[in-house]
Amino acid sequence: MNTDSDSKNFGQLTVLTIYAHADDEVLPAAGTLSLMSKAGWNVRCLILTDGSLSSSPTKGTRHQEADAAGKIIGATYEFHALEECNFSTQAVIKVAEESIGRWQPNLIVTHTPQPEKYGHRDHEVCAIAVSNVATRKNISLWYSAPPVFLRGFEPNFFVDITSVIEEKVAAIGCYESESNKAFMQLDAILVLSRFWARELGQKDGYFEAFEISRQCVDASFFTAIANSH
Repeated sequence: MNTDSDSKNFGQLTVLTIYAHADDEVLPAAGTLSLMSKAGWNVRCLILTDGSLSSSPTKGTRHQEADAAGKIIGATYEFHALEECNFSTQAVIKVAEESIGRWQPNLIVTHTPQPEKYGHRDHEVCAIAVSNVATRKNISLWYSAPPVFLRGFEPNFFVDITSVIEEKVAAIGCYESESNKAFMQLDAILVLSRFWARELGQKDGYFEAFEISRQCVDASFFTAIANSH
C-alpha cells in the first residue's frame, strides 16, 4: 500500500471507509476494521448521509449509533448530509477528495459495484464515485461484501475475524434503529461469516470477504508481512 517514506509499522497507516449509510460499514467489515485498529491502524469511517430516511424517527440516532459502534471497533467517524436516494457521483467525489486530503489514507474500503436491480441505488453511486477517486489518486481500494444479494461480487481476499466476532456482533447491535431488517439479525450475521469460511474450506471460524480492486505497495509492505510471521 502507499506509505510515507518513513513508515515502518502499521501504526502510521490509515484506512478510510466510505459508505452511503451508517451501518453499511459494520455489516461487511466490522471484524476487519477491529483487527486493523488493534494492529495500530488509524481507522476512519466516512458516512455520506445523515439517516433522514432511517427507520428511526429521531434525528441524529444513526450518528449516535455509529459513534457507539466506533468505540467497539476502534474507529472514528465523519458524517455528511447528502440527500439519500438523490445524491450524485459528483457530490460523492467532492466529499471523498476532501476527506482523502485530510486523512491521506493508505487504503480505502467501500461498497462493491452492483447493478441497481440487485443493490441499493446509493451504494452503487457511492461505489462508482469512490472507485473513480481511488483510481485517479492511486490509492489501494477494496470492495466489501453486499449485505443481501452477492451478484457481481467476486471476493479474492478473506480475513479471519474469529477472534473478534463478538465485537462485530456488538458493533452491528449498536444500530438498534435498523434492527428490524433481516440482514441485521444475529443468525444472518453469523451465517454469512460462516459462509465465507466454507468458501475457503474452513470447518470452523468466521470470515469477512473483500474484492481487491487495486493494491499499491512499496518495500515496507513486504517487511511488514515478514514481521507478522
